[in-house]
Amino acid sequence: MSFVQSLAKRLFPASWMTAMEEESRTWAMRCPCGVYTSIWEMGGIRYKASGQPHRYGRCRECGKTFWGQLEHRADLLSRE
Repeated sequence: MSFVQSLAKRLFPASWMTAMEEESRTWAMRCPCGVYTSIWEMGGIRYKASGQPHRYGRCRECGKTFWGQLEHRADLLSRE
């Protein structure tokens, strides 16, 4: 768990944290190698958000840092 996630865990009720984790796992970035990595796995939180901003991220497969667009992918939750 990242610093941001740990801090949120201390500040918010357990029910909110569960909702934040579930939603954060549905937001992902696609590495140029083709692998999707959820925002939660990258150490972030994305909750009650919209839009598709660009962010830096690190791929869980190849380990490279890349500039990618966030995508809301509800199908990711069912794969993990």
